[in-house]
Amino acid sequence: MSANATQALFPVRVVEHVRIPMPDGIELDATLHMPDAEGPFPAVFEYLPYRKDDLGAGGARYHHYLAERGYVSIRLDVRGTGSSDGTAIDEYSVQEQLDGVEAIAWMAAQPWCTGKVGMFGTSYGGFNSLQVAMHRPPALKAICPMYFTDNRYTDDCHYKGGTMQMLYDMATYGLSMVVQNSLPPYYEAVGERWAQVWEDHLKAEPWLLPWESNHVWNAYWQQGSLCENYGAITAATFLIGGWRDGYMNCNLRTFEHLECPKKLLIGPWLHARPDSGVPGPRIDHIHEMVRWYDYWLKGIDNGVVEEPPVCIYVQQYDPPQADRPLTSGFWRYEAGWPLERSSEQPLYLAGKEQLQEAPPAATGSASYEYNPTVGTSFGLFSAASPHILPMDQRVEDAYSLNWTSDPLDEGLEILGYPEAVIHVSATTDVAFVVVRLTDIAPDGQAALVTKGVLNLTHRDSHAHPEPLEPGKVYEVNFLLDATSWVFEPGHRIRVSINGADYPNSWPSPKLYTGSVHFGGERASQLVLPVVGPQPERYPEPSFLPPPVIPSPVSGYGERPIWRVTRDYMENKTEVYLHRSGFTRVSDRLSITSMAEATTSVFEKKPAYATIRGVNQVVLHWPERTIDTRARGQIESDEQNFHVTIQLEITMDGVPFHQRRWLKSIPRQLL
Repeated sequence: MSANATQALFPVRVVEHVRIPMPDGIELDATLHMPDAEGPFPAVFEYLPYRKDDLGAGGARYHHYLAERGYVSIRLDVRGTGSSDGTAIDEYSVQEQLDGVEAIAWMAAQPWCTGKVGMFGTSYGGFNSLQVAMHRPPALKAICPMYFTDNRYTDDCHYKGGTMQMLYDMATYGLSMVVQNSLPPYYEAVGERWAQVWEDHLKAEPWLLPWESNHVWNAYWQQGSLCENYGAITAATFLIGGWRDGYMNCNLRTFEHLECPKKLLIGPWLHARPDSGVPGPRIDHIHEMVRWYDYWLKGIDNGVVEEPPVCIYVQQYDPPQADRPLTSGFWRYEAGWPLERSSEQPLYLAGKEQLQEAPPAATGSASYEYNPTVGTSFGLFSAASPHILPMDQRVEDAYSLNWTSDPLDEGLEILGYPEAVIHVSATTDVAFVVVRLTDIAPDGQAALVTKGVLNLTHRDSHAHPEPLEPGKVYEVNFLLDATSWVFEPGHRIRVSINGADYPNSWPSPKLYTGSVHFGGERASQLVLPVVGPQPERYPEPSFLPPPVIPSPVSGYGERPIWRVTRDYMENKTEVYLHRSGFTRVSDRLSITSMAEATTSVFEKKPAYATIRGVNQVVLHWPERTIDTRARGQIESDEQNFHVTIQLEITMDGVPFHQRRWLKSIPRQLL
C-alpha cells in the first residue's frame, strides 16, 4: 500500500447512453467517464443491475475519480435493467456473463481504448467481475472484486450453513429487485423503442422464487460459483473484503486458491465501501485500485507487486454497539495465506461451564431447550444497508449453553476460521446448531467475535442432507466465519451454543432438546487459528484518507429502525426493519424510496414463522410520477413455505400495471 497520490489529473467529460450491441440484437446501455484529453486509455468498467441513471447515480463519483487518473471508466446496466434492452431473468445468469465478455471485446476495439480492460465492482459487481473473468476474455487484464463470494450457496445472502436466510431477501435485496427490474428505461437511451423496452422489463419474474426453491447445493448454485474452478481466472485479481461483511469467508479462501497474480485487502468493514465504510477506519481504496490498474493496464512499475500481497486489519475489543463508528485495531501486512506461523489451539468444553486447554478427563453433557427467537443481538447479515453490528451477547447467552475460560494471562491473536468439533444430539429429526465465539471483558460485556451456523441435516453434505436420528450423538465439524481478533490480557474467551440465528436464518420447525456431549471420546472443542508474532515485521501499511469527491446527487436517508418486540402473552417475537430516503439526481429527476419488513416467530410453535415486506421506489419525472412497489410474504408451516408476491405500478396516481405470484415450496429438511 502507498500513501503517495501525486500525479496530474485529467479533466473529465461524460458521454451518456452509449449503446453496446450484443450478438442477439440486444443493446446494453453504458455511461462513459472519459479523460478529456488525447488517448487512447485503458478502459475499466462496473456492471450492475442497480440502474446507473437513477437509483445507482451516486456511484458515478468513483468513475469520475478513475477518469481523472487516465482511465475510460464505464458504468454498464445489466441486460433487462436500467436502460438496457431485454428482460432480467435472474442474478448472475450465463447470459449476463456472456454479455460481459462481448462488452469487453467492444471496449477493447474502440479507438479511445488501448485494448486493455479492467473490471471492478462491489457486491453484485464483485460477483460478476469474477464470473466474467472465468470466461477469460482476452482483453480483460485485471479485476478488483469487493465483497464477493466464491460459493453462491454456502456464502451468499440466501443460505448459510444449510439454513435458509429469513430476513435479508424479503427485507432488502430480493424484494427490491422485483421493483427495480420492473422500472422503465430513459427516453434519451432508447428513443422510439421506449415502450417496447419497458414492456420487456415488465416480463421479469421475481428472482426470489428460484432462490427459495433450491434448498441444497446443486447445479443452480454451482453455476457462477468460482469454487468450481479457481484456475479459470487468469486476470490479475485484487480482492477487497471486510471482517463484518456478509461475505467474510470468501476473502482468504479465494486468495489461497487463485492461481493468477493476486492481492488481498481485508478491513473491519460491514457491507460498505472502504472510503465510507462502517465501522472505520476508512481509507481511499480507489487509490489502491488505481495502483493495481496502473501496473497491469498501463505497465507502470509502481512497486505494487513488490509489496506483501496480503494486508489485514487486526481487530481488538470494543464495547459492543450496533452502530459503533470505529473498530479498534491496526493494519498489518502478511506474506501470503495460509500463514506458516499459524497453529491450532483447541479449547475444550468441560464440566462446570469451563473452557480449558486440556481435554477434560470426566465425561458429561449439557442440554438446552430450543428457542427459535434467539439471535436478535447477533447483528444483521451484512450485504446492504442498514448496517447493524452485533450487540452485547449476554441476552442471548441466557438461552444458550456457555463455556468460559479463565482470564487470560497474556494476549491471544487468531486469524482465519475457528473450527467447531461438537458432539451433539437432538430429540428431533431437523435441528440447527449455532456456535458463537465471544470476547468477555473484565466488566462482563460480551462482544461477538464470530459465529458459525449449521443445519445438522447437512452435517455430511450440503447437496444430500439426511435427517437426524433422534437421540443419536453425532460428531459434527464445521468452520465458524473467518475473523482476525486479539483477545487482551484479563479478558476471557466464551463458547456459546444454541439452536437459532433469528431473524437471519429461518427457524427449524420442531421444538426439541439439544444436548452437547464433552470429555473422553466425545471431546467437544473449538479449535482456534492462533498466530504468533512475525519473524520479521513488515513496515506498517499506510493509506490515504477517504477522498473528497463531490457527489453527483443530493438527498437524505432517515435513520434505520431495527426494533425487537416480544409478546409474552403470545410467546411471539417480532423484528421490524425500516429504512427510507429521498435522492435528487438532477433538476428533472428525484427519487423517493422505502423498504420495511417484519419477521415473526412463536417461541412454542417455531414451524409457524412469517416475514412480510414492502419495497417502494417512486421516480419523479417532469412528465410523470411512477410509483412502483412490491409486497412479499413468506409463511411457513411444518412441511412447506408459502410465498406470495404482488407488484403494483401507478402512473400519476392511476393504476398502470399489476402482477402477482403464488408458490408453495416443500421444506427440504429446513
